[in-house]
Amino acid sequence: LTVLMAVHSELLVNAVEGTIKRTGMNERFIGVILLPIVGNSAEHLVALMAAIRNKMSLAVGIAFASCTQIALFVVPVTVFAGWAMGIK
Repeated sequence: LTVLMAVHSELLVNAVEGTIKRTGMNERFIGVILLPIVGNSAEHLVALMAAIRNKMSLAVGIAFASCTQIALFVVPVTVFAGWAMGIK
């Protein structure tokens, strides 16, 4: 299952240029927001499978760790990168 998610992520990364041309989305938005979400899709799937198997402690732990990672790393780095680029 993890291999399937890795292949899916790789296909998405390879399709970024076409997506940018078709949708007009900013390359930075795709790279900073969308790709990490897809990259964590295996983690989200494991949390869902744990919840289905009634292992709620594990499911909540995975979800909490993922949220904490985003809150403590991704958001501040994105803000600092925006400041460094002069984006207000």
